Amino acid sequence: MKREIKSLGRSVMRPVVTAFYIMSAVLIAAYIVLYQYTPLEAVLNDVLLNSIISLSALAAALISTFIFLQYQPEDNPRRVWQNIMIAGWLWFLGELLWQIYAYFNDSVVPVPSLADASWVGGFVFYTFAFYHQYMLIVPSQKDTIRTYAIGAWLVAMLIPAAYLTITDSFSLAYFIEFYYPFADLAVGLAGLLLVFIFHGGALMRPWIGLMVFGLSDLLYAWAEKTQMYSVSAENGNLISLVIDTTYLAAYLILGVGFLGHWVLLRYGLRPNRK
Repeated sequence: MKREIKSLGRSVMRPVVTAFYIMSAVLIAAYIVLYQYTPLEAVLNDVLLNSIISLSALAAALISTFIFLQYQPEDNPRRVWQNIMIAGWLWFLGELLWQIYAYFNDSVVPVPSLADASWVGGFVFYTFAFYHQYMLIVPSQKDTIRTYAIGAWLVAMLIPAAYLTITDSFSLAYFIEFYYPFADLAVGLAGLLLVFIFHGGALMRPWIGLMVFGLSDLLYAWAEKTQMYSVSAENGNLISLVIDTTYLAAYLILGVGFLGHWVLLRYGLRPNRK
């Protein structure tokens, strides 16, 4: 653990990490300026805003791919990162499809859409990733791990269904929007639990980003249901800005966590082998 912390400290000083931090700061600053002040023609302004989100998702997908390529076929974590990589590319595809829908439909995106299929598919592969990760830790508990994975999916679906039913506002669109935050939190908690299993290991930092996704998606679902999101976006107040900037930050935090993992594998730690 001490060796990992020292390696992490050195990794922050590496040019690729510094460059990613600078890029993240520039993207967030540009996003806030474009979002709050709309300095460009409206259509172009929206294209740039959505492109910043897509670029951030692409960065996380690319870094997860680099991590996957660090492992050889005989390395234990290869299957874990193969699933994380697929999930990352599905989420990037979801953002890209959402951006295309928004461009051709005057920012009106249907729910559900192919973008939702890509995002949900990403959750499926994140589930596979954690299933294989926990199987590496406690292979004798295969049935228990599978039960918890299925249970997490059921909880993520039942909570929004129950809430919308109780409030007499159930619709497929609202259900999907409220499903995302609970799915984000389930995946994030599964990752953060590994922090305790590995005694706070720095390699588990990416999952903080998924928790931020959960917060952002929950705020969005609430604001959309109460119609506060559209009102906020039209009037330029802080509610929609905070929600959407938090969403962008979640991708960048995920990317930072993945990048730290890659640097430790590339320069500081050797992957475990069978």
